[in-house]
Amino acid sequence: MTAPRTWIMVVTAGSLTVAFVVSAAWWTRSAGTSRFEPAVQILGLLGGITGIVAERWAAGRERRAEALQAIGEELRDNRRILASPPFSVGAAQPARRQVYPRMNLSAVNAALSSAVLSPRRDEGLSSMLHDWRNEAEIFNHQLSLAEILAFTNGSDEVLRDLHQGLHGADGPLERMQEHLSGLLATPPLTAALAR
Repeated sequence: MTAPRTWIMVVTAGSLTVAFVVSAAWWTRSAGTSRFEPAVQILGLLGGITGIVAERWAAGRERRAEALQAIGEELRDNRRILASPPFSVGAAQPARRQVYPRMNLSAVNAALSSAVLSPRRDEGLSSMLHDWRNEAEIFNHQLSLAEILAFTNGSDEVLRDLHQGLHGADGPLERMQEHLSGLLATPPLTAALAR
């Protein structure tokens, strides 16, 4: 089955060809100042079609740039969250119950669901964003489970184990920070954040 976009292109190209042939025949048969009328008609058709194509191309680039900017800002915010006191490494955290901030995913979800990223141009970035989203959702769920455990069984030993599990080598916090660093280093996001 042919996509509607292909049909639109075929009909548009066919209409332009027919209009061009009719205008060329009209031009050869007309005399005087009316000879310029077919040429003006052809230029008007070409200008209109070119304008539509150029506007769609520019709108697509603008939507992509806005999405990349939003994704970059959201990832920077997530990096700040991971550097905040509940997650900060180095300082010995007291064993206490706490509610952890969650990773933001709205810009990534919007970009992936709206198909604003080009399948060919942004294939690598799109794949990395899918991986990031999955890891961030798992991380957020792990935080929820840790909070439930901490608030229902708040012994000091459980709280220390949760803190060590979160901050341990190759733990979820370290994986999230690695994902963020990799994403923020990609050329599309680096360029979007430089604007």
